[in-house]
Amino acid sequence: MAMAKPLPLLAKNKWHPDMRRTVDNLSGDLFANIPQAHPFTPGSWNFRGEIAHAMGNAITASDKDIYQISADISRLLGREVSANTLYKYTSEASDKHIPNFETAIAFDAATGQLALLNLFAEKLGCRVLPGKETLFTELGRLEQMKSEIARQEKAIKKLLGEKS
Repeated sequence: MAMAKPLPLLAKNKWHPDMRRTVDNLSGDLFANIPQAHPFTPGSWNFRGEIAHAMGNAITASDKDIYQISADISRLLGREVSANTLYKYTSEASDKHIPNFETAIAFDAATGQLALLNLFAEKLGCRVLPGKETLFTELGRLEQMKSEIARQEKAIKKLLGEKS
């Protein structure tokens, strides 16, 4: 087994090619996925194109075709929402066709996606956690609370002169 040669001693603050920073591809940037709310700039809250794009992607990702999706939305709402209406919602060319909130909920349910809900949450700096994922988040929050309580207990005992 060959031993690695020691690095030469360098003057302070000098760079050596063997001292390159390695890239950590496993842990990623811990803060890259923290949701940030869309800026509250006047006139910047027109998301028509993003809504159309999200709906188009959801239809494409769904196991159903657009006609089945429109039929399911119609059944859920108790009123007709045609495939033609869905085509208008997914067209970025028209800014007049935006689904109302009720239709958006039915759309996500019918496509089996959370496209519009995720877009809504993202714009407000939130993230959607369906089902059991919320329980994992709650467990993490409880662990943090337990740690904080233990820290506070330790500080109080220290003030009282007790050994922990």
